[in-house]
Amino acid sequence: MTVSLAAKTEVQKSDDNENVDCCIDRHAADYDHTESLLQNCIRTEENDIWNQEKNRKSIGDDETNIKRLFTIEEVPEFIRHNPYILSGYRGILNAKSCIESIFWWTNETINIWSHIFGYCLFVALTINDLIVLRIDAPFLDKFMVAMLLFSFQTTMIVSVLYHTFSCRSEEDMASFLCFDLLGIALSLLSIYTSGVYYAFWCHQGLRQFYLLTVTLIFILAMSLQIPSFNVDTNIKMATFVSWAAYGVIPTLHWTISMGGLENPMVRLFLPRVIGMYTISGTAFLIYITKLPERFFAGKFDFLGHSHQWWHMLVVLALYYWHSTGMMYVEYRMNHTCVDNFNYISYEA
Repeated sequence: MTVSLAAKTEVQKSDDNENVDCCIDRHAADYDHTESLLQNCIRTEENDIWNQEKNRKSIGDDETNIKRLFTIEEVPEFIRHNPYILSGYRGILNAKSCIESIFWWTNETINIWSHIFGYCLFVALTINDLIVLRIDAPFLDKFMVAMLLFSFQTTMIVSVLYHTFSCRSEEDMASFLCFDLLGIALSLLSIYTSGVYYAFWCHQGLRQFYLLTVTLIFILAMSLQIPSFNVDTNIKMATFVSWAAYGVIPTLHWTISMGGLENPMVRLFLPRVIGMYTISGTAFLIYITKLPERFFAGKFDFLGHSHQWWHMLVVLALYYWHSTGMMYVEYRMNHTCVDNFNYISYEA
């Protein structure tokens, strides 16, 4: 019995040792598996960070690669401003490199230089109109011309800044885009203000009414640009289009109040207004349809794509309206309200 019990005890001890060893082995295996998973996660995270750093450097920050241009698949989403422009993109650049890129040949070069030219043009016109010509006009007329040209200069310079620094970061792109839209709004406001100012020269009530309405629309359009409001881009664009279309109302009102085409002033200036709408409408149509690159993707990446046409037509439209404004000034210097035949008075 003693031997038997000892054997039994020995066997039991052996079984207990095996169970302990089994538990230890299982815990060790679980620990090894967990440690392996953690190591894999760490390696994966390190690889992701390394790949992100590699990609970041590959699109601009590497000094040896800084002037390299990229295809649309290689750049971040915020730089892809047109799905039909497939190449010629700058990488993510610092401020110094963004300025240097003005002199590179990229898909932004014409966009930048077209409005640098526009800015210089309107500065020259300001000097010519206010200093060289020495027009003997009332102060308010000179102020109106100065405001118009200053707004045009602002539109040009903020556009240049946007297209120059839009590749610096997504935050910078969004900020400069807001300034770009502000420049467009300022030009629209100055165009309306100058047009209403001269068109309703002889009717103070109507002039004040339309100046107030276009100013209120300007405030609305600008408030929609506030980032915290998170307004949809299509709504912002629709606001600008509606604002531009609103100009038809004072134009028709002015035409009717002046007696229609029988009035020589209407015959002189109504075609100018129609011409302005024709140029602006053509520019906007090209802008939204992305012609011609829509049908020839990749063929107009550097020269001839829609945004370049948009820029050049904007400069043309603003210059055209400046010329119209100078015609208004000259007309008002040589004619009084009595000379405006068939003017219909709305005063009681």
